Amino acid sequence: MTTTSTRIHTGVGAHIATGYADAIAVPSAGTTIYVSGTPGLREDGTTPEDFTEEARQCWANVEAALTKAGAALTDIVYMRQWLTSRDNVSAYMAVSGDVIRHRPAAMLTIVTGLVWPSIHVEVEVVAVLPA
Repeated sequence: MTTTSTRIHTGVGAHIATGYADAIAVPSAGTTIYVSGTPGLREDGTTPEDFTEEARQCWANVEAALTKAGAALTDIVYMRQWLTSRDNVSAYMAVSGDVIRHRPAAMLTIVTGLVWPSIHVEVEVVAVLPA
């Protein structure tokens, strides 16, 4: 993580998955970037047919937003992730594990649907740039 942060462990997150922090403490100095819920839409507005490709596109879109804000994926301190099917959890975790290696605080939820029926994954992140 580029920012100076402290991972906090209470023991709860360890029951869910290896490497999860129960909280992340980030100093208040610096710039906070909030990336809106971002789906895996291509530039032309279409959704990939394959879920793994949709998840990769989702993260590429998040990275593009962060880059335009002067940040990188390693600046993420919190992420919210929504999937529309429990069947896609393994594929999604493989993709997100390839993209996010520094283990920010996170939440993953299975929902019945997102804004468009063709969208199966959406990610929202908070990133912090040091002062």
